[in-house]
Amino acid sequence: MGTSMSSKGPNGSNPLVPPWAQDGDSVVISDGNGNETEVSNDAVQDKVEGPIPTEVNPTRFAAARRAFGEYAKSGTNQDLKKSLQKYSSNSTGKGRGFSKRMASGVTAGTGLYGLLTGGTVTTNNGTLNLSNLSGLSVDQAIDQISELLTPLSADADNVRSAMNFALSEAIEDCEEFDDVTFTPELTGQIFTCYLTDLIFQQVVIDMGKAWFKAETPIRQIKMETELRELIKMIVDVKLDKETNGDFSNISNNQISQIQISAIQETINEWENF
Repeated sequence: MGTSMSSKGPNGSNPLVPPWAQDGDSVVISDGNGNETEVSNDAVQDKVEGPIPTEVNPTRFAAARRAFGEYAKSGTNQDLKKSLQKYSSNSTGKGRGFSKRMASGVTAGTGLYGLLTGGTVTTNNGTLNLSNLSGLSVDQAIDQISELLTPLSADADNVRSAMNFALSEAIEDCEEFDDVTFTPELTGQIFTCYLTDLIFQQVVIDMGKAWFKAETPIRQIKMETELRELIKMIVDVKLDKETNGDFSNISNNQISQIQISAIQETINEWENF
């Protein structure tokens, strides 16, 4: 929270989907029965159907930043929704562009799902399964999971932060990792928090200049809390739709598409605000 004040946000002339969003090392998940699932940013982007604009408008962030600036002054839910409507319509390449931009997060999220459902996950950072975390505190285990799944990309800090946030929020009542049982319900909570934070961070980064309009740090924190809560509410509905409310029968192959669809539909819903 509160980190947005340190950045003016990206230049509107930058590509909607930066080239490095397609790069990245694979994540391999083994189920212990000789079956492996491999996912990469390139493969994730290929799952996003339909074209996105190739030409960008250098002023594509301007309308959304103005609207967020007004929201910073007014604090009304209506102005927050208006800001997200302009962001979705003008700044992101809509849901398709945004979900392609989030490829690193989806790849890492797929590895996280494989780990939480009992698989062994291998990245360039090492190999891990839940049994390796036995005897650790919750904080120590979360650190190891995040270290394994944080990509070597420009999105590294965002992915690590989202993963730490999601796991900490979901299992905050436990001190020892051995006390945690990753039920389908808990896994669903983790993914709601994870996708919420990925989306939240990108909006905050893109709208950097707008947060300067907040009169006090307390006001800025309140804005970001309201933004996160609104995103979480929508993500939760979209994930419930994509999974039929049940994380118990989802494969490692399916979870990538589920994340993409939930992200894409969240951004698209903002257009209707």
